[in-house]
Amino acid sequence: MPVLGDLGRQLAQRWVGRLALPGLLLAGTVLLGLALGQRHPFDRARLAQRIVQWADAFATRPSSVQLLYVGGLLLAVAAVGVAVESAAGGTLRLWLGQWPQALNRPARVLVARREARWENAQRRVTELRAALPAPREPAEARAIDQAAEDREAIAPARPTRPTWMGDRVAGADLRVLHQYGLDLAAVWPRLWLVLPQEVRDEVTAARRRIEAAAQLATWSVLFAAVALAWWPALLVAAVPAVSGWRRGRAAVATYALLLESAVDVYAGELAAKAAEGPEWTTERGRALTRLMKKGS
Repeated sequence: MPVLGDLGRQLAQRWVGRLALPGLLLAGTVLLGLALGQRHPFDRARLAQRIVQWADAFATRPSSVQLLYVGGLLLAVAAVGVAVESAAGGTLRLWLGQWPQALNRPARVLVARREARWENAQRRVTELRAALPAPREPAEARAIDQAAEDREAIAPARPTRPTWMGDRVAGADLRVLHQYGLDLAAVWPRLWLVLPQEVRDEVTAARRRIEAAAQLATWSVLFAAVALAWWPALLVAAVPAVSGWRRGRAAVATYALLLESAVDVYAGELAAKAAEGPEWTTERGRALTRLMKKGS
């Protein structure tokens, strides 16, 4: 059964990459914390002594007990990995600015700051376009393009979320609404049905990269908890935290671009399948949105 074999390999790769390796690293960090403690964080002699003691104690156990120890360790790693996988949803919601109601006040403050920065950048673009009317010299065009890139670096549209990643996804929604009159949340499930398989695969892969990055960052919370027993664990925790965050930013940017691009390329095809004629107008986009919302 080649299909089952491929599925098994994919599951094994996913388990090893996302769960087993970080889990075993966490187990090693916990052992370091138990061996060294806060008073002797870098005492190599103490560490060697503890390792020898543990190894000798392990060697004196019967083979069946040793297997139980190893199996228990692997089960614990798997259990922690599953817990991290579940908790990663919370990390992702924080990244995307979907904060709980208790954080409404700081969220509003951050949105206001981001909006002020974006408005300043937008004002700069407007001023340059007014001061440098077309036709423009290459240097003038580059200056306008750079100002637009500076604005895009803050958010692709007026900020509505407290985080950069959140505004990347929300910005795609706003740009689609302004350009085509389409509510992306309402139209996307139907648009998905007309997308070619290779486009679906790209979007799905981007989404999985976001989830994997959130899981990686979530591991840092557990590493940081070990710092209660061994403070250098904070340094270890910084690695998955920073790496996951950087990967998450890149993956979210790609995902948002793919969403917007899918609408750019295939919204007309959806409209042609939902109604007569391939020509696109903003009013038609609004009509298509009303149709997809079914009056809700």
